[in-house]
Amino acid sequence: MHRTSINLNCNCHQTTPRGEYAAFYVRLFISIKDSTEKISIMSTKEPVSDIKVPNSLGKSLGLNVAWITDQQFACYALGKVNQNGAPSEPQPTSPVDVNLVGADFIFEEPNIRSMMAECGRLFYQLQQLRYGVTEEASKPIDYVKLSHRYRMIVRKALKGMNVQANGMLEDDPSLKAYRSLISLFYAIECTWHLLEFLVIDSNTSGAVVSSLLEWVRFHFPAPERAATEMLQNGRELDKQDNYWDIVKGLILQGQTTIARALLRVHTCSETHCFQVAEQLLQSIPIYSVYSGLSVHRYKTQWQCWCDNVRTLIDAGSFGAEPKLEELLRLVSGERKAWAEQFRNSTCWYEHFPGYLLYTDSSCKYYQLGQYANDWIALFEANGGIDERQFKFLDRLVLAVMENNLVHVLQQVQLFPDNGWFAVHIVDLLYHGGFLEMGSGTGGGGAVDAELEASTANTSASSREGGEVADGKLVRESLLYDFGCLLMSHATFWQLGMDYLEFSSTEGLGARELLLARVPFHTDRQAMRIIAAANKNNYPDVIAQVCRVLTKRNLAIANYSSALEWAIRSEDSAYVRDVANIFLEHYCNHGELLCEKQVAHLGSKVFISSRLVFLKKYYDFRQFYRNHSYAQAAELLVSLMDSKIMPSYFWPCLLSDAIPLLEFREPIIPSKETYIILGHLQQDLVPMLEKSKQHNQRQIDKTSITPVAATAADDDTATGHQQHDQTALIPTFSSNLLNNCTEELIKMLRLACARNLARAHIIENTRNSE
Repeated sequence: MHRTSINLNCNCHQTTPRGEYAAFYVRLFISIKDSTEKISIMSTKEPVSDIKVPNSLGKSLGLNVAWITDQQFACYALGKVNQNGAPSEPQPTSPVDVNLVGADFIFEEPNIRSMMAECGRLFYQLQQLRYGVTEEASKPIDYVKLSHRYRMIVRKALKGMNVQANGMLEDDPSLKAYRSLISLFYAIECTWHLLEFLVIDSNTSGAVVSSLLEWVRFHFPAPERAATEMLQNGRELDKQDNYWDIVKGLILQGQTTIARALLRVHTCSETHCFQVAEQLLQSIPIYSVYSGLSVHRYKTQWQCWCDNVRTLIDAGSFGAEPKLEELLRLVSGERKAWAEQFRNSTCWYEHFPGYLLYTDSSCKYYQLGQYANDWIALFEANGGIDERQFKFLDRLVLAVMENNLVHVLQQVQLFPDNGWFAVHIVDLLYHGGFLEMGSGTGGGGAVDAELEASTANTSASSREGGEVADGKLVRESLLYDFGCLLMSHATFWQLGMDYLEFSSTEGLGARELLLARVPFHTDRQAMRIIAAANKNNYPDVIAQVCRVLTKRNLAIANYSSALEWAIRSEDSAYVRDVANIFLEHYCNHGELLCEKQVAHLGSKVFISSRLVFLKKYYDFRQFYRNHSYAQAAELLVSLMDSKIMPSYFWPCLLSDAIPLLEFREPIIPSKETYIILGHLQQDLVPMLEKSKQHNQRQIDKTSITPVAATAADDDTATGHQQHDQTALIPTFSSNLLNNCTEELIKMLRLACARNLARAHIIENTRNSE
């Protein structure tokens, strides 16, 4: 089976299989074109994205799709199935291609990577404050400040990407991707900013127009920048072609102070009509919750001011300056004058805050939705695009202004940002109490009714059990999916650990499973994973990483490190297999590997009995080298009589006994000599018989015809190769059976007989004395 991956470089509409809050549905339309399967991913009222999936069997058998995660699905050709679930056509015998289709992973871009790290630290800090982990937990949490810090991090990343994009050539293939990322995070910051002062900041619950004006000035800065540049150039600015366009742009954004500054530098600024306009603009009534003025009193003053302006206009006071008259019509809130500006608008909300300023600057958040819909109706009736043709950001802004938080949280999950924005804004809203259903705190009291209505409208198409009881499930689901996504990438797994830590019980369990699957290529990377596993008490993860490092070091013949990692894994099977390699190497080559490391094993030897034997055999060799023959002989006999020695090591161990048996002054008593003889008969002789049988089979094999013998050898070689590929740990190509010979047995028997004779004489002489 072959597998390929395809990334979607488009607005990918995600599903949330674990999310209890929002259910989004993706319709897959499968068609065949030129032996290539083409999948059209459609969402209601969204443009279609076509993805070409190369699949050789798709033309004849059709294409099946299966979701893997909320950001990835698999396409494979295995034929169609009938109503009973059985294949309607024979299954293919050729290899099947599996194509993985998923959204682009955007976090590899350097600026976004830096943004991810900073936001990850801020996210973790918020969780510690919220759950009382730090000393500052007793202090109230300023969620507006935290939201502002999030946005500053996003703006910093946007600035870096803009610099990067400006330095690219127009034919650079990565320029389009950078521009897409800039547009994406601009939309995210724009939405976040709006949510910050409308939902998170409770101080703006009295009046929202001033905050809306600040919001629109930041996201549409062209008039203010042009005015600043113009004011720096000196007088006679009205001679420039764009003078009145800039002044009108400032008025449309409610920036009357800067507009007045430009009007004062007009060459006719000393005339009567300009002086009257200056006085009118200076005396505009602006509502403020801190002014001590009631709403009724403000509206009375505003109506009087508007009547005065209209009276002056009707009297022709500004007839000599039609541009100035148009400005005053806009300031007085004349709908006809505002309707004429829609043709130059880039989106429906560009001039909406300015219109609110000049019609009802005391507008509250709960009134904003009605005002927005009235403005959209006026927008559509006077040359603006239809609401059905609104872009994604246009609809999202409208949902925020309508205080439809349920729809907003559904929509933010559609951003092709791998779920980053949805995770952080939902987490912030949840901790601030804005997702508490029916509680009415923090501006979230309307969510309950909205949620019930939304659930009722989508119940026919939503999956069973899709209704959400509270915002906790939303947050946990998003954190789980986002954390799992980060854990699947080698460079972001540490961030993923932090997000999963605060997701749910399921997320805590997923941390351990996913940490064990994090790919690593160096010991340094492995040590980071082990450190994280130690911190979170995941011994199984440590063992698994150590096993992988053991196999890698064995593959490159680094036996010292292999033994060290096997011991750290505390897996007796791995330690036993590595110790076997050491012992087999000694049997074949007469050299003990890594003697210094074996000498300092200490208490670690008790992980495996085979490692105990290796250490004891090393001690025997040291006694022999240091001429402590009596101690060496005693240890040798005890090793023979123990149950921890591998059977293949008998020839080596018994051959080591021969020089000790040949001493003139016997150092091995008769009793121990009988033990050696017993092992010689019980263990070494059967090995000799086994060696003879093996040799006989080799002789019989040579008597077969050459063609058959060649085929048999090929089958045997293939079998060995397959065994080596699937073996837990690679082994040496040893000929241990050849170490056991008749000559060795004869020498052992002769040495034992001589040692017994000498030992009996000495022992009997001592007894008689």
